[in-house]
Amino acid sequence: LTSINGIIHTLYDAISGPVGHDRDWNVFRSLFAENARMYISVPDKDQGGTVLKSITPEEYADRNKTRLSDIGFNEDELYRITNAYGAGAQVFSTYESHYTNQNGEEEITQGINSMQLFFDGQRYYIASIFWDANAKDIQVPDRYLPKNKNTEYQINF
Repeated sequence: LTSINGIIHTLYDAISGPVGHDRDWNVFRSLFAENARMYISVPDKDQGGTVLKSITPEEYADRNKTRLSDIGFNEDELYRITNAYGAGAQVFSTYESHYTNQNGEEEITQGINSMQLFFDGQRYYIASIFWDANAKDIQVPDRYLPKNKNTEYQINF
């Protein structure tokens, strides 16, 4: 995890897998800095609009201990824009998720994980992740999608 590429790929690998495959939550937990947070934008059913929920990586692992295995959740990175300076990096990681819904049908969703990374001089840690849980109803803008099959990442230092 000495590279941005390594920590991002390990994150997606840790939460992905086929139905019945347990996730490695110890690897998942090891990716995060102490006091890291995960932020999710969710629809506000009572008042309309959107609300922000905040959870710890541990709470995420507890909530999804069996759920991701039950639905065969897989998430792959499609494109990434990285801005880095000093010990910090801001990563916009466009993803595509595949999973089985409650009706037994495959669903595909695209969205963006916005991540803050911290480099302690030896390795990267995730300080925070933000995503919109309503991604299936939001089109990912073209600027956050691959330009061609050979373009996967844009890095700005």
